[in-house]
Amino acid sequence: HFIDHLIELKITHNIPTSSGEGPVATIADIVVTFSLPLEGRALRIVNWSDTVHSAGARGGALLQLADGTTLEYSQGGVLEPCDAAGPLLEACPWIAGVYDATSDATPTTSPKTTDDQNLHGDDDDDGTPKRLVIGLSSRYRLYCGERLLSGASSSFFISLEHRFITHVTIGSRPQLRFLSLASLRDFDPLMGSDENMALDGYEPRSVERGARLVAIFPTKPMAIIQMPRGNLESISPRALVLPFVMMKIQAGDFLTALDIMRRQRVDMNLLVDLDPISFLEKGGAEQFIGQIQNINNINLFLSSLIDVDTTLWKYPVPSWIRTEQVTPAAPSQITEGLSKVNKVCIKVREVMLSAEKDGVTASGKIVKEGHFLLPTLSTFAKENPPKLEEALTLIKNSAQGGHSKQSKRKSILLSEHVQSSIQYLAFLADYELIFNTAIGMYDFDLAKAVARHSQMDPKVYLPMLKRWRELPEDTARYEVDVKLKRYESALRHLVAAGQVAEELAIEDHFEKCLKFIKEHGLHKLGLELFKDDKTNRRSIMVSLGEHLLLERKPEEALAIFLAANPRHLDGGKRASRSCGDWRAYFACCAEDGDTVDDGTITAIAESISSKVCNMREQRDNYASAASILLDYGEDVAYAIDMFVSAHLWSEGRRIAHLHERIDLVKKVVDGSVSYARTCIEDLAERASTFVKTIERYAEVIVIRRDAIREAEEAGILDTHHDDSASMFSMQSTASNTSLRSTASGSSVGSVGSVGSVASVSTVISVGATSTFSFTGEVDLLKHNSKFNNLGKKKKKKKPRKKGSAARRTKPGSEEELKELVTALGHGCPDEHYIAVISETVTFLLQSDKLSMATLLFESYKELSEAVAQSQSARLARDKEEKEEREKRERKEGRIDDFVEHPCEKDINAIICKPLQGCVQSTFSFLL
Repeated sequence: HFIDHLIELKITHNIPTSSGEGPVATIADIVVTFSLPLEGRALRIVNWSDTVHSAGARGGALLQLADGTTLEYSQGGVLEPCDAAGPLLEACPWIAGVYDATSDATPTTSPKTTDDQNLHGDDDDDGTPKRLVIGLSSRYRLYCGERLLSGASSSFFISLEHRFITHVTIGSRPQLRFLSLASLRDFDPLMGSDENMALDGYEPRSVERGARLVAIFPTKPMAIIQMPRGNLESISPRALVLPFVMMKIQAGDFLTALDIMRRQRVDMNLLVDLDPISFLEKGGAEQFIGQIQNINNINLFLSSLIDVDTTLWKYPVPSWIRTEQVTPAAPSQITEGLSKVNKVCIKVREVMLSAEKDGVTASGKIVKEGHFLLPTLSTFAKENPPKLEEALTLIKNSAQGGHSKQSKRKSILLSEHVQSSIQYLAFLADYELIFNTAIGMYDFDLAKAVARHSQMDPKVYLPMLKRWRELPEDTARYEVDVKLKRYESALRHLVAAGQVAEELAIEDHFEKCLKFIKEHGLHKLGLELFKDDKTNRRSIMVSLGEHLLLERKPEEALAIFLAANPRHLDGGKRASRSCGDWRAYFACCAEDGDTVDDGTITAIAESISSKVCNMREQRDNYASAASILLDYGEDVAYAIDMFVSAHLWSEGRRIAHLHERIDLVKKVVDGSVSYARTCIEDLAERASTFVKTIERYAEVIVIRRDAIREAEEAGILDTHHDDSASMFSMQSTASNTSLRSTASGSSVGSVGSVGSVASVSTVISVGATSTFSFTGEVDLLKHNSKFNNLGKKKKKKKPRKKGSAARRTKPGSEEELKELVTALGHGCPDEHYIAVISETVTFLLQSDKLSMATLLFESYKELSEAVAQSQSARLARDKEEKEEREKRERKEGRIDDFVEHPCEKDINAIICKPLQGCVQSTFSFLL
């Protein structure tokens, strides 16, 4: 029986002073301070992995016995069970431990983290730091305490600097997996799979079969892998690169982060997206410009900017990277106001120009003027829209500032410095766009310098630039603006060219300006430019009126024509005829001294009265037509016809008496009587239609309620368009063949009669016939001839019906309910129709037509009573059915929630409004 002992040795050594005559021997003393017997055979003893970072781990060790028991040894001979980590499920020859898993003190952590947070972190409730013990068994099972991390792993390594436990799996597809220490520390086996993603790893990397993990560099995102052949290879997995870069960005080390991102092809938007507030507002941009010495790297960063937050989809930031000091910014904080790209470009440009002005960067690096020329050009070209004009101005100013060696014969814009800057700008934007921007600045020498290295033909642009140089300044600028389609600026320069040459009074020059205004619709600017010239301003206003007429805006054209000084009456007459403003038309004719013939007057009146519009507007149109015929045509008979069509009985009678036309008075009275008969028929038909429609509505609404109730029980939210309800309900009765309920109505009368009746038609058919034919292989073997059925000609299919016949409403559906609701809504007369009926009744009483007035009044009263009785009867039945249903549900032990269709409130509120009070008061004495 063997007993293992744990022995602690103390080694002291003294190094004497060297005499310089040769090597000096070191004297060392080794003393056994403690010897502790163990309860079992020791399998492995290792130092804590965080000895450098955790003070409690120094001088201690992690011990595992052969039976899998884990012990922790502290300096001074203290040996106790490692209860904080839990026992391993089996003995593991390879183990490693973390003394304080709650500490995040690593070399790459942001310096903002305090020491107190690093030492204590998220300790357990009793204040004891949480341990992590990782073990790999002889059967290649990887454990973290009592948890199985992997069923087949060949090797593992703990990297506190990268905050990962990395292991290589065994199998047909081996992978290098990365498990974060924070995820293992906070792992809760009772949480769901969505909450516990620790065992899946972060960004796994496929490796060669048989590979083993040797080490991970603490200061680089690089792992050392031993291949089956024995050779060592270094790789930079994404799981190491991304967190390492993020931690460097948080620490403000942009130089290291950018270098790694450039080598590993990581999107450089991450420099901003990780913490945009810090980069834009808290000195991040200043640190970036101060640390990056290579101008090309700044250009590379600027050229890669996009208006997308890469941390939301491309590089999600792990939870263990986020700290309290660096919080993620919402997308609105990045793109609020200006876009992200524009904000970054403006900020970086301000920092670079400020550094050039001061001669030193934020890091103390001395820079000269023009040092950041190319990155500044990148910021101008990268903005949306690109600020190429500012970029070209910067190039020109830098050339004139002495950065280019000026030659007596050669222009300074053709120097090597300027040409290289232009070539770089052309790399970011198209040459043609840069050339157009240069000529848009009216700097033809700069345009020539831009076009020099482009693909443009010198035979084209050199004569063009030469011609523009020889022209007067405003004329040349006008032609440039026309070429660039900057028409407003072109008009300004065209007017200025005439003023300089004193040609504004010449008609040819103004005609050129007016033609340009008409072609490009620049009337507003033209009126502004010629506001002091009354003659030319009137010509522009007339042109604007004609333009509005072509765009079918006659009302606006009429206002413009009459606002001209002097007024353009011919255009006003045409515009007033187009918009139907007869008052303005006759006013223009009178002002212009024109005499309107009777045919034109009649045509105008008929055109106004024949406009298609609602009943109220149509009545006004008839009244206007009558006024035209009376005032300008003196056609009293035709005017009376218009008043009769408009149902303006009193006005028609007045006009007839005014012109002493008793025959026309009788015509007005006969028209009112005829209209009263029409209204009586219409009101009676409305009453019968409403009664039939409301009965069908009562049946359909029950079906729709049941459909809504069934849909709610099934969990379907949108039930208003569900036509899957039963065609029959308990309240509907139908024969075995068909059930047909029809309700139709019509409105007759004169051309302006008011009132309309909707029609409802519902068909429910039951019964269908089906035929079956059986054919087998025998039919397929028959000869295709005229002696068998296969040889017969196929009958032509009847074409499908189009229109309403093809779209038959399904009974009990939501579509039928909508039709019924529409019909019920139109069943009662509207306010305008009621007013016309009241006026008709009053006129009949005044014209000694008491019987007809009484019939019309009683017809409307019958309609009102029919609507009220139908509504009250339906609501009473509905109430009884509701009470019966509640009783039935209570007997069955259920609670019935009454279902109401959204249209029911509107239908329940339908009533016939009463006639005018004077009419009712009058008949209270007569009846």
